[in-house]
Amino acid sequence: MTTQRNFKTQVRARMQQTGVNYTTARMELLKEYEEQHQSARKEAYQEHQTIVSRFFKDGAMTVIPSKRRTRAHILLYLINYFQRGQTYTEQEVNHILNELWSDFAYLRRELVDYGYLERNTHGEYWLTAFSPERWGTVLHDEAPAWEFYWLPDYLNGQEKQVDFFGTL
Repeated sequence: MTTQRNFKTQVRARMQQTGVNYTTARMELLKEYEEQHQSARKEAYQEHQTIVSRFFKDGAMTVIPSKRRTRAHILLYLINYFQRGQTYTEQEVNHILNELWSDFAYLRRELVDYGYLERNTHGEYWLTAFSPERWGTVLHDEAPAWEFYWLPDYLNGQEKQVDFFGTL
């Protein structure tokens, strides 16, 4: 039984509208929510793919986006070049990013600033274990919707890499 008071209210309203029992009304609402979630996920994926594809050609970046929101999409895509649970030296990170863009130091700093990569004082880097907390930060409005849908599952190993260009 759900403890969310608002959801219970919605279920009861559905019961009155349709005349079905509580279980059926609840199931219908949950199904609608799941469909809405899947639709929003698909839209977020399509937006992410469209934006990223504008800035890559032959597996390399053609330009760094000037808008932070667009740049966040690029950085989110760059996560795919790093393996979960693996630690990288700064030189290894530089090498990976240099294949994509000549100013690899800028990309490395941005990945850390956006919370996608973490580092220690010994110059070791790794993918964050959890999605960065965006609420109440300047990055909240700039984070791509795809981050919300894809990143938590990717970091937990439940989602695969997103390879738009066949270069991973």
